Amino acid sequence: MRRSKQQTEASLWNSLHEIPSVRPKGLPLVAVDVATQIQEFIISQNISEGARLPSERDLAAILSTSRPTVSQAIRILVVKGLIQSRRGSGTYVTRRPQESLAASVHLMLDLDKESVHHLNDLRLWLETMGIVQAIERATDEEIAEGQSALQVLQESTGDISAWMSADTHFHATLVRASHNPYLSSIFESVHTTLIEYEYQTWVDQGTVPKWLKKSQAPAVTAIHEPILLAVKERNEEAGRIAVLHHHYVMAQHLTASRP
Repeated sequence: MRRSKQQTEASLWNSLHEIPSVRPKGLPLVAVDVATQIQEFIISQNISEGARLPSERDLAAILSTSRPTVSQAIRILVVKGLIQSRRGSGTYVTRRPQESLAASVHLMLDLDKESVHHLNDLRLWLETMGIVQAIERATDEEIAEGQSALQVLQESTGDISAWMSADTHFHATLVRASHNPYLSSIFESVHTTLIEYEYQTWVDQGTVPKWLKKSQAPAVTAIHEPILLAVKERNEEAGRIAVLHHHYVMAQHLTASRP
């Protein structure tokens, strides 16, 4: 049965090349084209959350393109939040209802790159409110999910795709514990847009940002642990301080990411 399911999934992805590309015939695909084709395929085929994508090598063969091009396309989709990378396991579909909202937020930032710090302020306000509400409303199960998300984040050090997916998952897990789906959806849209801006060099060139190098792993972990601890201890003041500290660090990264 398991083998049959894998064969069915493989057959499904084999039709990926049928999604039309905006690239004129005869010209090689670039990463943005590949990312767009994969995104359109996931939407058109209504591929469910948790479905595993083929390996980069297999995707390259299906689309008749190079593996480096596919690797960059995967990075694009990771920062967009459409797929999730799991260290040692592969990449998986992550369907999010706020995708269209994220596209609107992204467009606003594209039109005014100087507004990135305004967007980061909005992220601060949204996460602060989300954590305050999570401190009041989170169940023991949701706190345990936050702990698991933090552990995955810690274990993802050294694998940038996996780390970025784990980072988004950690913050989103805690904000969803506010039990306000609109707040969590808007937060994730803003967060993923900022992540894409922050890691654009990594997306384009595969260059690891200096704040994600292995030597910085303890410092990166240290700005996340207090957020979860505040939720665990139901400490609103500590939660506000922890989120604010994370905000200041992220602001520094955004400044360093300016083109």
